[in-house]
Amino acid sequence: MPRDSVGAPTVEPAATPAAANPPSETSAAGRPAQQRAIRTRQQILLAAARLFADNGVHGTALAEAAASAEVTKGALTFHFPTKDALVQALISEQEQRTRAAIGTVLHTDVPALEQLVALTHALGRLFTEDLIVQAGLRLTGEYERADREAYRSWITVFEGLFRRASDEEELSARLDPDAHARFLVSSVAGVYLLSMVLAGRADLEARLDQMWELLLPSIVRADRHDRIPAIRSAR
Repeated sequence: MPRDSVGAPTVEPAATPAAANPPSETSAAGRPAQQRAIRTRQQILLAAARLFADNGVHGTALAEAAASAEVTKGALTFHFPTKDALVQALISEQEQRTRAAIGTVLHTDVPALEQLVALTHALGRLFTEDLIVQAGLRLTGEYERADREAYRSWITVFEGLFRRASDEEELSARLDPDAHARFLVSSVAGVYLLSMVLAGRADLEARLDQMWELLLPSIVRADRHDRIPAIRSAR
């Protein structure tokens, strides 16, 4: 039976890029014109994501994004009139993709602590493989008008999983779900940042596994320590 009642907001899969913010353009060509506009928008987002992920919000100009996407400045500003609009679109797309990854894990039928470990690895794969997610995470930290709701929602999801693990009698009685949820989000963010800086994210999977090797003995109830290998191997 799928599990989605972790005390967190309902997480639904993200819209596919083709369905996200479809333009309202109409022409004699009809649907083909709309599809071209959607492809152009995604082309701009991907090119801009590469620049923002590498250079940050202050090191990237709209003209550079247009050149990288191989579109005119006018085509770019048709979809994204300002740099703020482009940044917000990337952050929004990153949040949709992250919510989709979280939703996939939360709908698996496994114990809460296994979901918790699997969730950190799912996010790690997304951070490593998805250029838009990489750009969105960097922009969330750098952009002064960015909504930090994504991090708060991760805390809520992690806290719900800790509480369910307590109900499943696998959690140490000394553990405070709220405090540990905040600590875990900080830990995952720190592991990601260090892996990005020191290894270009190449060792992120191994570093997350190492993090759980250190954390699980203090999280899992002493009489359930025989479950630690199965919990740690969850993906």
